[in-house]
Amino acid sequence: MKPMLHKILCINLCVLSVAMPKIALSDNYFDPNLLLNNNDNIDLSNFSKEDYIAPGDYSLSVFVNTEPLGEKTILFKANKEGKVVPVVTIKDLKLFGVNVSAISKLSDLPEDTEIDNIEAYIPNSRLTFNINKLTLNASFPQVNMDKSFQGEIPAELLDDGVSAVILNYMANFIKNRTTGDYSSHNNNFFLNLNGGVNIGPWRLRTNYSYNNSSGSDQRSSSDSEFSNTYVMRNIAYLKSMLKIGEITTGGNIFSSIPIKGISLATNQQMLPSSMRGYAPVVRGFANSNATVTIRQNGQIIYKSFVAPGNFIINDISAGGIGGDLEITIEEEDGSKRVYTQAYSSLPIMLREGQFEYEFSAGQYDGGITTDSKKSKFALGTFSYGINNSITAYGGLLIANGYTSGVIGSGVSLGLLGALSADVTLARANLDKTYHGQSYRVRYSKSLLSTGTSFDLTALRYSTKDYYDFSDYNNSGYELREGIAPWLSQRQKSSFQTSISQSLGKYGSMYLRGETSRYWGNSRVNNSVTLGYNTVLKGIAFNIDYSISRLKSDDNTWPENRQINFNMNMPLSVFSNASGLQNMNASYLLTHSNDGRTSQQAGLNGSAFDNQLSYGIYQNTDNKADSYSGNMNMSYSGSKGTLSGGYSYGKNRNSFNGSLIGGVVLHSKGVTLSRMLGDSIAIVSADKAKGAEINGNVKIDTFGNAIVPQLSPYDTNSISVNVSTLPDDVTLNETSMKVYPTEGAILARQFQTKVGYQVIFDIKTAENIAIPFGAMASLTDEKDKQVNTGIIDAYQSLYMSGLPNDGNVVVTWNNNTGKHSCQFSYSELEKIEVSQQNPIRMVTVNCQ
Repeated sequence: MKPMLHKILCINLCVLSVAMPKIALSDNYFDPNLLLNNNDNIDLSNFSKEDYIAPGDYSLSVFVNTEPLGEKTILFKANKEGKVVPVVTIKDLKLFGVNVSAISKLSDLPEDTEIDNIEAYIPNSRLTFNINKLTLNASFPQVNMDKSFQGEIPAELLDDGVSAVILNYMANFIKNRTTGDYSSHNNNFFLNLNGGVNIGPWRLRTNYSYNNSSGSDQRSSSDSEFSNTYVMRNIAYLKSMLKIGEITTGGNIFSSIPIKGISLATNQQMLPSSMRGYAPVVRGFANSNATVTIRQNGQIIYKSFVAPGNFIINDISAGGIGGDLEITIEEEDGSKRVYTQAYSSLPIMLREGQFEYEFSAGQYDGGITTDSKKSKFALGTFSYGINNSITAYGGLLIANGYTSGVIGSGVSLGLLGALSADVTLARANLDKTYHGQSYRVRYSKSLLSTGTSFDLTALRYSTKDYYDFSDYNNSGYELREGIAPWLSQRQKSSFQTSISQSLGKYGSMYLRGETSRYWGNSRVNNSVTLGYNTVLKGIAFNIDYSISRLKSDDNTWPENRQINFNMNMPLSVFSNASGLQNMNASYLLTHSNDGRTSQQAGLNGSAFDNQLSYGIYQNTDNKADSYSGNMNMSYSGSKGTLSGGYSYGKNRNSFNGSLIGGVVLHSKGVTLSRMLGDSIAIVSADKAKGAEINGNVKIDTFGNAIVPQLSPYDTNSISVNVSTLPDDVTLNETSMKVYPTEGAILARQFQTKVGYQVIFDIKTAENIAIPFGAMASLTDEKDKQVNTGIIDAYQSLYMSGLPNDGNVVVTWNNNTGKHSCQFSYSELEKIEVSQQNPIRMVTVNCQ
């Protein structure tokens, strides 16, 4: 028979915080004389030992070497010395990340072996129970931990979720009206639905759009379509994701290809957080037991304790594409050594021994031309970290009439940054057979000392007869209306870069640019942004110069050169008045090479804990309307976002509105939400309407709420703000940890106690005194204990979650043995309370 799972309730016993000296080789002793003169009326037998707990199973938050593992049921029982201690099994130790197979005393033991003295098996390890925080802290030497575990979520904790239907919706309505010599009006309605169904580990996703237009000068027209319909599921033992349907291939090795087909590819998210992406290996030497701290851009990203001698750290979490590392070694005597290690990376790079792969097969499904060859093909790519400096990669694509292969390598150059180079060979059968090559080089570097970052610089050159797979499929077909013409042209060369420079307190500069040339014409397509931003006295300034191409009324795409100046000024810089703290004034000036100059001045802000946002703007333009303006307002609640706006100009005005949110259909009903993310949680708490979950989501009338965004394959916390609970509702636990897989819909229940909060003033016969510390238990009709409390020094008892009537048994020990009495109460609903003090006061006789 499985033991009853104990639930520990928080008890406010301020007297237990009295500091008492600890005496070696003896129990802690609470001297009753510190509390009352008559120590015969005090029963501290349950509290004479530090962190006392009765034997049984308990649900606790477990931490392993300070890292949260989540909620777990832990057995407590008395050891040989009679002390109640936590007990773990070999299976538990593996879950904690202990390398059991490398520890001789543990390696041959069955998984269900119970261990109540962990230090006897693993020296310098310990299990520490904290009754105040309801936590179990497991501490193990680093040498005994499985290195592959760092940051990994055990497979048994990962949750594929429940079967349910999800839907994101976005509805927009715009009404335009013109006046003057010729008046007209037109209406446009757009609806987008994105959602699907979860059944076990399988997820179906699709997108639906609907558009309707009508007006005084046009007939009503509408169109609709489904797109991006696919099913997917994770393959845990392969650390991979399987997708079938309208999908897109990866873009790190070959360019991304839209297809209708199937794909199986490595999913980096399924790796431990400390093993995702690329990060360098840090090597060093410690003279003693030392602390190693690693910082990047001033932030601590890694901290570990190492034994004397050489050490290797190879599980640093990836930090984007670079940023030099500052390593500090602090010895036992407090002495410190600090040095810097260069760190630059590229998206293609992997750690030593890691690999990524993709296999895709299907039919080309591009959409920029009116039609295409829709070639059937198969594609495979593979990349491998040869060592911590070199990553090799390659791929092969085979189709009827087309073949392409790529091979390349990424290299960490230390102080010089990171560089990758590859070549792609292609053969395309069109009007004749074309053989071509495409060469690509990518580079990144971050200079900590100067604040300069080359985030990503890439150069590609393709020969005249090179066709990539999209070029091959779209060749000979017309572009769809509104598509930029260069997207159908074969690219000859391209260069792109992104550079940022920190200027300290003076702000920062940035450059983002791309230039492309094409075979068959002299077109040069430039896209450049050069800018500077800073903050002075709380006022933000930004100025930038940009080059781009914009579609004109005559359906051409002339080059647009534009300079922008933007200022955003919080009104709080002028006053501490509460009404100005979330209000800003803004100004925008724009001038372009066609002589157009426009200005905009406005006021925007938020209210009601940022749920309500608003903006009012006035515009001038020397080439269009002499004046125009607009105003908008948006309210974002836990069930969605409602927006509306109005704009006006010379002889024109328009109204617009939108509604955005999410819906989940599940076993307990239908629950509304704000826009849903990839992984979500359905949280239930009966009778807890209005209680806040994770700070910004409220439980609805039916006791349900949606946490709209969770991180897949990671630790997520779901907590209830107890101050927002209804007066007569309490919880057995207020937070929990969850570990969703990608696309999962989790279901979690907070057990509520719905009932009254009462302070009983207990009266007894003259010859009976109930001591402080006596236990009180509410029992049901079967005499089963359903609620507990502790008597205070004045024979008062606080209990919550009580029914309207019930029976309470009080038990205690003293020098004459065990004693008990009981009392009944009824009609609690008739006792008046206030919102400020919802606790009822009842006087009872305990007999």
